[in-house]
Amino acid sequence: MNKIIQAISDTVRTSLGQPVHVERFLAAHPHFNAGLQRPEDNIAMASVPKWQTLGQWGTRADVRQAGRTALMGWRREGTAYRSFGGTCPSLNNLVKKVVVDNWHCDLQDVHGFAASKSNLETFSSMDQMVETNSREMIEDVSLAGLRKNLAHKEIRVTGDNPGSDWLQVHQWDGRMFVVNDGGSHHLAAAKYIAARIEERVELSAPLHYYAIDPDAVAALRAEYDVYVVNNHHTVMNLFHEAAESSGVTWLWHALPEAYRGAKALFLPRAEPLSMKVSQAFKDAGFEELGAHLEEISRRDVPDVISKYLPSQDIGIDADGEDEHLTEQG
Repeated sequence: MNKIIQAISDTVRTSLGQPVHVERFLAAHPHFNAGLQRPEDNIAMASVPKWQTLGQWGTRADVRQAGRTALMGWRREGTAYRSFGGTCPSLNNLVKKVVVDNWHCDLQDVHGFAASKSNLETFSSMDQMVETNSREMIEDVSLAGLRKNLAHKEIRVTGDNPGSDWLQVHQWDGRMFVVNDGGSHHLAAAKYIAARIEERVELSAPLHYYAIDPDAVAALRAEYDVYVVNNHHTVMNLFHEAAESSGVTWLWHALPEAYRGAKALFLPRAEPLSMKVSQAFKDAGFEELGAHLEEISRRDVPDVISKYLPSQDIGIDADGEDEHLTEQG
């Protein structure tokens, strides 16, 4: 009898626009709340979340070039609950890039690499990597030993041996990485030796700086409430069933690779029922992605950059194009 009464009550409340089934699902499955678990710090640039890829579907560059960021979603259409494709143009402009073509800094500012023969994710520092895998490169802790390592032909971020490599910093991470094709061990050895003999080593290479655009975040938050949820297929299927029972409109998109096991769930602000679901997510303590991105967008330029630019602000270009600066301040 109690089940019959509950079913009748659920039907009535659902008909009045209350997402009863979603609320019950959230209460029964607290592990659906994934949160943004930051990857452990290491010297692999791949561990830095690539917010510049949010909104991309694999190689679907044509979608972004057309000014359309594809989302996949579900909604009630008549008596059926159907999938549909949505758009979120603000994601196209979420991250801006500034390129300083002639950047100069000290080798000690470099934290890690984009590529190496070593497994970069297993090391917390460049010193640890070279001490573990290339100790022979740091046996001669002298100016001669430093110069020998810097002379390696695959180091392409010094004035003596410039090339196709560049330096990269992300506003949300703050560390400097070398985007390289080789030379990681020799450059790490050079940093190790230079620190111990107190010798400055100037790097000279383009700097790529990525930052979150506050205007794009504001546009995103005006259109959607976005939450971070568990991406496991079992719990996602259960959420889908609850959303279907409540007739809720929702969309989703993958998060950057660093946040494995989680996805972004978009609730349209124009949909009253979706906003009731949003309130249920807030009450359950889910992380709101828009708020997270807004907090990042307010951060200053990282110290690893700003200390070299006392009189120049590296901002983001409002017209959506990469900004190029030929000289640093």
